[in-house]
Amino acid sequence: DIDDTAPTNILLSNVNLIKDQPANTLVGTLSASDVDTNTPLTFAVNDTTNFKIVNGNELRTNKSITTALGNTININITASDNTNDSAPQPFTITITTIYIAAPVIDKFTVTQGENKGPLISKDGGEVTVSASAGTGSYTWSSNDFSNTSTSKAFVFNPQSANIGTRTITLKVTAGDFSSERVLKLKLVDTYPNGRTDTNGNGISDSKESGNSDNELPAGTNKKITSPENTRILPGIIGEDSGQLTLDQLKQYRVANHLSDYTKDTLATGDIYDYIIEGLSATGNSTQVIIALATPIPANAVLRQYSLATGWRNFVVGNNNIQSKANTSNTCDNTDGTWQTGLITGATCLKLTLKDGGENDADGNQANGVIESTVSIATPVVGGNDDSSSNSSSGGGCVYNPSAPARFDTVFILLMTLSAYYLIRRRRRFSH
Repeated sequence: DIDDTAPTNILLSNVNLIKDQPANTLVGTLSASDVDTNTPLTFAVNDTTNFKIVNGNELRTNKSITTALGNTININITASDNTNDSAPQPFTITITTIYIAAPVIDKFTVTQGENKGPLISKDGGEVTVSASAGTGSYTWSSNDFSNTSTSKAFVFNPQSANIGTRTITLKVTAGDFSSERVLKLKLVDTYPNGRTDTNGNGISDSKESGNSDNELPAGTNKKITSPENTRILPGIIGEDSGQLTLDQLKQYRVANHLSDYTKDTLATGDIYDYIIEGLSATGNSTQVIIALATPIPANAVLRQYSLATGWRNFVVGNNNIQSKANTSNTCDNTDGTWQTGLITGATCLKLTLKDGGENDADGNQANGVIESTVSIATPVVGGNDDSSSNSSSGGGCVYNPSAPARFDTVFILLMTLSAYYLIRRRRRFSH
């Protein structure tokens, strides 16, 4: 099949921009159609003074846009399949005073018989997924389950699906604006005997006695807390906790046939994996407080993880990382003083996260939900690990979980060479 057709039907998910937003603000996500290629498309914008393309298909500002309110900026977008370029597609960006919000996909509810939550089984019968997303039209889709729906519920039977993580995507459209959210479900052969998850948040009732919707267990007597008007859930990787181990991360990758992006990772510290939902509007910011299992070490950095791209540095700015030491297991405001950055010895971490921002791990989707997997790490200076190409840490630092094992490797090599030398020496004297 010859690739002789250029991409067509270029779409931009949003054309409104708030005045005076900082550089690198996400305007919208680009997409296009190409009937005769599976090659990922690339996009280009003609106005590189005001805009840029990031991560292949994100239109972002190149500087703070100070154009007068009500004015517009006309741009042309082209798409390429690396063989053919599309005709320029014009778009008009309107400068506004307020964010014209897309629908908030507030909450998913998953039921299978008497069981609730994202853990489902092949032998448990039909699963019903419903969503709370306000007004608008619903479009469900899934590569794992054959059913599609345009109602507020998605019903399917997982009997023939493969075990592991399965996904369903919901797109809600209201007027000219839409939001999209991916629901991750954990499919097993048989539901664990005796397990109950009354509130459907993915944690067994036996593991979260007394916790509110905005509190997530994260280790022994530790928790992650979001604001009272939000709900916090564990990420799909862990089990009954917002705290992960590196082994869990690797096991998840193997079970779901994902690329090994875990090499370039933390040297010390724990991993925290969570989802915050229920933001009042898409694009809003919120805070999360983590009671750390291990005090922050000297020279630490905060790293974030994506199943798609691996580890990279948490994007720091506007006082979005704070920490403090606390004498109790809770990290409320009654003990200690919050300080900017990662303070050595601190046991509490407070992060400010923006829906759709650079530290939102759900694909920069402004949908009223924030996904985050983070870890406190210490750099191994001068490392030459071949996985450093997956990192954006810079400065020649590698975040390598096997760093302490390098001594063992060198020691074994030296012992081998010494044994070889002694054998040669013995043979020489025997003659």
